[in-house]
Amino acid sequence: MSVLLAERDPYAAEFVDYFLRTEGYAVRIVLHAAEARQIIENEPLTLVVVDLMISGGDGLALCRATRERASIPILAVSAVDSRDEALECGADAFLQKPLDPLQFVSTARDLIGTSAYLRRGEQS
Repeated sequence: MSVLLAERDPYAAEFVDYFLRTEGYAVRIVLHAAEARQIIENEPLTLVVVDLMISGGDGLALCRATRERASIPILAVSAVDSRDEALECGADAFLQKPLDPLQFVSTARDLIGTSAYLRRGEQS
């Protein structure tokens, strides 16, 4: 499962990358919205994580463009509470920084459909 992490802060990207990789996801990190758009258009992805402040605040536009082109789940993150704006632009979920690792991984797994809760629900 491939996750695109579009993050403005390389240190935050390393933090998120570590937790996703420990869960078995392949992670591709980009630090600019334009590069993220190219990957979204050309590579199969399981999840897109977007820092709304990437490229000076271009994250909302990135969410919108991603939603217009694909049905990939989008998890928006930001240090500023931008939940409503993120959801309006096509994000499926929003988390405010600083990220809690367990909440982040749980949210990612829920969006991808691999959480233990969802697997149990499918068996019913």
